[in-house]
Amino acid sequence: MKKCWLWALPVLLTGCANTVEVKNAADFKCGEQIIHAEVFDDNSMIVRINGVNNVLTKVASASGERYENIASRVVFSQNDGDTYLTINNRRYPLCQEIVR
Repeated sequence: MKKCWLWALPVLLTGCANTVEVKNAADFKCGEQIIHAEVFDDNSMIVRINGVNNVLTKVASASGERYENIASRVVFSQNDGDTYLTINNRRYPLCQEIVR
């Protein structure tokens, strides 16, 4: 009986594991601020600002997409092809994707 449990344990653990995949990743220049953004398939994203990762969640938006973290006061939004970054209620200039 113990042999069955040892065999089944990896299968059970694999079934319980949640994996989140990166859907899209890009670097942006928003004014003088350089950021790295990774969008995941679970309606979340990570925005790296000055070496600090900020986890943002997707929220309802009248138009486009909007991700925010209320605690760190970071908002990343896209509307009609334009991308914006807001930190502590300061909206940075229009973000441009850095093509490498």
